[in-house]
Amino acid sequence: MRPRLVRPSLPGLLLRRPGVLVLCGLLACGDAGSAGSDGDTQATTQGETGDAVCGDGEVAGDEACDDGPDNGVGGKCKADCSGLLVATVEGDAIPFDASPNGRIAGAEVAILEFPERTVVTGADGKFKFEGLPVGADVTLTMTHPDYHPIQTGTHVVPEAGLQRITFQAVTHAIYDALAAIVMVTPNESEYCQMVTTVTRVGKSIYDEGAHGEADVVVTLDPPLPAENGPVYFNSSVIPEPGLTETSDDGGVLFVQVPPGEYTWTATKAGAEFRQVRMKCRAGWLINAAPPWGLQRL
Repeated sequence: MRPRLVRPSLPGLLLRRPGVLVLCGLLACGDAGSAGSDGDTQATTQGETGDAVCGDGEVAGDEACDDGPDNGVGGKCKADCSGLLVATVEGDAIPFDASPNGRIAGAEVAILEFPERTVVTGADGKFKFEGLPVGADVTLTMTHPDYHPIQTGTHVVPEAGLQRITFQAVTHAIYDALAAIVMVTPNESEYCQMVTTVTRVGKSIYDEGAHGEADVVVTLDPPLPAENGPVYFNSSVIPEPGLTETSDDGGVLFVQVPPGEYTWTATKAGAEFRQVRMKCRAGWLINAAPPWGLQRL
């Protein structure tokens, strides 16, 4: 039996003739096994040219990063793929009795929400944390052998970061003296002590002299019994039970506070103030110091 001959198709013959490859490319011809779809052609073109599509999860073109659907989330890539959505938080450790120029060296500063992040202040008392997720809560803590453990208020990290976050730290002797003045024996195993300053526009702990806003009433949410405060500081920077509003010092204190989260609010006719959040933890002095206390806006 003679073998059957297979007659080649016309496209098959054309593909074997010189000069036809160019024509075939122009006409998008080909046999059934090699024909490509428009989608394949587009995919190949995009892959070859490296076109950037922010949000596809692939870094291309001028993109610095691309986390796909997570773009715009704090700590991930920015929504425009130009870089990570992170910021810097920095400030100073300052002694309560030596402000504005005194500084605390050798203090360990940490972030409550990111416990793996710690730094030690140098001779200039400064600290800095870089690469923190925008939109995250940060609460800074400071420990030092000569000072009572102290913690800042709680802040949300903005894209611009946070500057001049301060620890207005008190020595153990001053802590005990203030407790005696308000006739309290701090129960360090069950409660925290919370303090902040109602501050005039443009003033902070970095300025000389009094920087408080007088005649302001301070409230707490959730509220506490009257025995816990508020206790306002007088013009001599001494807490004075019986005062019903701030002096030009601006200081205000709540004592023996049960652990939990609290929001401070300052009220004065014709004035607006930034609120303060605090995370009370037993044994800690929580101090939202200027310029990040109850700052007048």
